Amino acid sequence: MVDCVSEPSSKMRVLVLDDEVAFLDLCRKFLRGCETMHAEYVSSPAKALEMAAEGDYQVIVSDHSLPGMDGLQFLRALRSMCRRIPFVMLIGNGREELAIDALQNGADFYLEKAGSPRSMCEQLMSAIRTLGERGRTGIRECLPDPFQVFSRCGVLLVSNGGERVLAAAG
Repeated sequence: MVDCVSEPSSKMRVLVLDDEVAFLDLCRKFLRGCETMHAEYVSSPAKALEMAAEGDYQVIVSDHSLPGMDGLQFLRALRSMCRRIPFVMLIGNGREELAIDALQNGADFYLEKAGSPRSMCEQLMSAIRTLGERGRTGIRECLPDPFQVFSRCGVLLVSNGGERVLAAAG
């Protein structure tokens, strides 16, 4: 059995930014059980930028709908600090143009906040692991069957039974 009380510094550090307390609590619940990750949670984009500048994060997850600064503005600010930290953008469903904008501005993955919370969190954990451990080359490893992958303009759009659930820069 793996010891669950290992030092946070030996784990992959993840920063999760969302202004919805319920979503942060859901992420805490799912990520807490992952022995290879240590996640920190924040609801302010300004605080998240400060933490990203000071911290050594392997992956950053951000919602798009945030107060004062949306997820794309946060991503651009992060990239302007010359921080090439792998980035996952969370977006409400049905916003394909926003997903493409996010990917063109340096996001590594896009996930829709849709479907069952368990399924969404499993997809998020898989994307975090893939980005944190293997970088952008492992995109296909985080896609379980029966997913289908469609390519448009260099962007991978992933569908599960017609529901677009993830996109990544190709």
